[in-house]
Amino acid sequence: MTMYKKGQAPPNPRPGSYILVVTKEGSYWRLKRGTLKKAKVNAAYTESIARMKISAPAASRVMRKLQPYMNGLHTGRLNARISALFRKSLSEKGQLSLQYLNDFDFQKEYPLEQLLQEQITATQTRHEVIVTIPVHAGTIKKLNRLITDYYFELVLLYGNVGKDQGLRTESVESAVYAIVKDYKKPCTLRMVLPGQPWIALLKVNSFEGHQPSVHPKLYGLKVVAAGE
Repeated sequence: MTMYKKGQAPPNPRPGSYILVVTKEGSYWRLKRGTLKKAKVNAAYTESIARMKISAPAASRVMRKLQPYMNGLHTGRLNARISALFRKSLSEKGQLSLQYLNDFDFQKEYPLEQLLQEQITATQTRHEVIVTIPVHAGTIKKLNRLITDYYFELVLLYGNVGKDQGLRTESVESAVYAIVKDYKKPCTLRMVLPGQPWIALLKVNSFEGHQPSVHPKLYGLKVVAAGE
C-alpha cells in the first residue's frame, strides 16, 4: 500500500472499484469491500432478523387474542416487548414458548404492583390454576379520590402461539369489591388447565361510581403463572 501526501494521490486506478482513504499520515486507494469477494454479513444479525420474522407475528397473535381484556390499559410498545421475549425463547430453546411471558406486566409505565398492594398467590394443581388475593380496605391503592370499587379477572391464554388461529382464551370474573371495605374471605379465581401450553393473567379493573375508571394507572394486567 503506497501512502500519498494530501493532494498528491494519483487518479483512481479503477473508477468504481477503488475509494480514496484519507488519514492523518496520508491518503491511499483501497478496493471497495466486496470487490474481490462478497462482503460477509454479520451472522448474529442475520439470525436476529430470522428470529424477528417469527417472534413479531407471534406477539401479534397474543395481542389479538388478549385485546378484549386490555380495556383501560396504556400498553405502549407492547408488541415489541412481547416479541423480544419470544426472540429470547427462540435463541435459548430454539422454539416459541409462552412460558417466557411469565411475570410479564402489560403496562410498563403503570405496573400491577403499584395498584394491587396485596400478594398474589398462584397455585397450580394437576387440573387447575388457582389465584388467591386477600381482599380488604388496603388491597387496592387509592390512586385518586374518585375510585370506589374494583374487581378481578383471571384470563387463560393457551395453545400454539406459532400458528395462526392457534390460540384460545377463557376467563372468569370476581365479585365487585368496595375499595374501603374489609372482606372476611379472599378472592379466589380458578381455571381448568387445557393440556396445552398456557399462561394465566390477572386483570384489575376499577370503577369511579358507576363508570369505569379513566386513567390507566387504575387498571393492571400481568401474567401470574405459566405452564406447558
